[in-house]
Amino acid sequence: MALAGAAVAVLSVAGLVEHGLAQGQDLKIAVQDYWFEPTYQRVSVGTTVEWTNGDDESHTVTNDLGMFDQEIWPGETWSYTFTQPGVYFYYCQPHDWMIGEITVVGS
Repeated sequence: MALAGAAVAVLSVAGLVEHGLAQGQDLKIAVQDYWFEPTYQRVSVGTTVEWTNGDDESHTVTNDLGMFDQEIWPGETWSYTFTQPGVYFYYCQPHDWMIGEITVVGS
């Protein structure tokens, strides 16, 4: 019985990792070709997300709730550490089709 429970736990964790849950590590997001990649990501509380602008023009990483609003110039990087569980939508102000979402889950 305990062995079956352990197998289920391992498969559950494997499923989370497979579906984009970054556990205990930083997440890098490329701002490239007028897009955020990866666009949707799940991370654990305490994860630092780093956006790097690979385009020839500046972009913003703007949270729709006002938690952050950072302009990133070409070749620059900006990071934010997520300390609370929740779903955080963000976009680029001048290029409103550039969207992303970080889902933060408890540790």
